[in-house]
Amino acid sequence: MLMNPEFTCKLPNKSRLAGFFVFALLTACNQAPSQDALIARAQTEPAVALSLAAQRLASAEPEAALQFFQLAATAGDSTALSHALALQQRLHGRSSAASWLAQQWQLGLITADAVSQAQRAELGLWSQHKPTVDAYASAAGCQLTLQPVASQQQGVARWHTLLQAWQQDGQLASLPVCFNALHVINSTQLRCSEQSNSRISCHYPALQSLVSTGDFSQLLVVAGRGTASYNNGILQLPDTASLALLRHEFMHILGFIDEYALADTTATEVCQPDKIYPNLLIQAGADAYQQQWQLPDAPQLTAVDTCQAMGIQAYRVIAQDNLMRFYELGLPAEYFALAQQILAQPDKLMPVQYYFAYLARQQQNWPLWQQLMQQAAERGYPDASAALAL
Repeated sequence: MLMNPEFTCKLPNKSRLAGFFVFALLTACNQAPSQDALIARAQTEPAVALSLAAQRLASAEPEAALQFFQLAATAGDSTALSHALALQQRLHGRSSAASWLAQQWQLGLITADAVSQAQRAELGLWSQHKPTVDAYASAAGCQLTLQPVASQQQGVARWHTLLQAWQQDGQLASLPVCFNALHVINSTQLRCSEQSNSRISCHYPALQSLVSTGDFSQLLVVAGRGTASYNNGILQLPDTASLALLRHEFMHILGFIDEYALADTTATEVCQPDKIYPNLLIQAGADAYQQQWQLPDAPQLTAVDTCQAMGIQAYRVIAQDNLMRFYELGLPAEYFALAQQILAQPDKLMPVQYYFAYLARQQQNWPLWQQLMQQAAERGYPDASAALAL
């Protein structure tokens, strides 16, 4: 008698055709198990699930391979778990892998000790012992203080590198700008996007407690993958950012505008008639700019494409291309002087508490709105004082 999990074969009595039947039955008994049978076994046999995962990878079916790796991982196979996490990161990003792993922990399908500390850090699933990057206080003072935030090891390491580079840059180090010690939060809470061609977005309400209790006016989030941005008191960087990119986005905090063609929605907001920015004039005269910034010489107006989407001609106030046109370029002396002038009056820069007060109002959380708006007003922000006076 020959047996396998799918077949039980009995040889017939001898006859003239016995040899034929024996050959046919032996052939049937040696057939490979069907895919349906293997998939059924994979539910409880990690080795079978791993074999199916390898087959799917070989046939260019990575999503199907991921499912089988995950199946073997939840059955207790440590090799499968490593493959599952690596493949899910490649297909969907680290945040997706972190969310899946956290869910398996909650369901009790994977134990916490099955994942190394290095894997936890890579995915941003921190234990009680979180990494630290010390605060930095500029010798020029702290007219503006930023709170750095990271959610994964890549962001932690990147911020450490960026902070060192900031201190080694002669212009940036001489600005009265300080950074608090790094705040680390689980990636499953911050949930930053990872689409390379899109602006990074995160679940910023996860930072509400930090904003309402911290001593700073701007957030600097180093997390996710995609394009950087500054808006509403939040400077958002990918965890692969260079110092040049940080410097460019930092200038946005001070009110500097991009000197390349803006997207339609951004141009609609920025390109208002007679608007004067530190580096740009929108249908405004050079005399008005010179008076506003109290400059001894008139600016060298140079046409730029910033407001092209609105059909409006904008002018920058210097001749040469610079970091607001291509972020890799340098910070001109004229712009550096303007940055120092702006930082002398930091109360005019919108603090992140003002934005979080807006979020509290959306939630109709009026006590929190009052608290955050009061904090923004105490920093001297005039719009916050006006809102409280209503």
